Amino acid sequence: MHSSIDTRLLMAAIVLAEELHYGHAAQKLHIAVSTLSKQIAQLEDRLGFTLFVRNSKGVDLTDAGRAYVEEARASMLHAEKAVNVARAANDGREHIIAAGHSPYMDQTLTLLFLSIHLPLYPRIKVQLHSDFSFELIHSVMSAEINMALVAQPPDSSALTLSEISEEPLYAVLPSGHPCEALPEVPLKALADDNWVLFRRRLHPLLYDSILQTAKEAGVTPRGIHYIVTPEEAANLVKEHAGVAFLAKPVAESNEQPGITIRPLADRALRIKTYLALRANEPSRMVNEFARAFLRKCKPQEPVEKQLRLPIK
Repeated sequence: MHSSIDTRLLMAAIVLAEELHYGHAAQKLHIAVSTLSKQIAQLEDRLGFTLFVRNSKGVDLTDAGRAYVEEARASMLHAEKAVNVARAANDGREHIIAAGHSPYMDQTLTLLFLSIHLPLYPRIKVQLHSDFSFELIHSVMSAEINMALVAQPPDSSALTLSEISEEPLYAVLPSGHPCEALPEVPLKALADDNWVLFRRRLHPLLYDSILQTAKEAGVTPRGIHYIVTPEEAANLVKEHAGVAFLAKPVAESNEQPGITIRPLADRALRIKTYLALRANEPSRMVNEFARAFLRKCKPQEPVEKQLRLPIK
């Protein structure tokens, strides 16, 4: 896409998109404003469409400009990564795989990253990056990391998603709650409670899924407490301030006296975990690593025992 575009023009667009001001962007690039204006005009002329429009305060990105700059940024990161990988190969250093995961995910999955060995790439080194799913998706799409384990990612043509597991969302209840005796808890049974939810910005899709399921069931909670850590949820539940909704590994790790966890019965609130890569991932090493990871995630088929026959 950018092979015929000078990298100076790409960088000019990226920095101007960050600063949204010609003077500030030119200063950051250590060039004159007139030079930057010429570079942007040259880039737009080559592309055949407008990336930036001037306003009273500086400039705004057009929709096409936003899309282009996002790809330009990824392209520059790929080019930088190519140099680093080539340098590492030339110097006999390790190949780096940057793998993301949520701090609230099943840690056995995370540790699988560290167990991958590829015969063609014997010097692979895995760097783990912990973040919320929303941020991990952004990091994968912007080429900051190679892949990530994410829960309930958004549909995007820019991503390749491979399902790893599916688990129910768990209700975290205070001891003595009427639903404590149920093997599974329907969401509508919690209508009289305050709810404890992670803030929407931490996982928009899961947050919206909970409230949409509640709406469809005709359920309105008494109130909502917003949290950013599971420890906050456990403390609020223990003090009978509400019931919390957490993924299974997080709920289990916070189970303690005064708290009971039960799976939610609502099928719409089952959490699917995926391995996410960029759809156009160019690295053979990254793709091989991902395939090896997915093979390890597959449940092993039981092997039938063979009859031992006497040797005559």
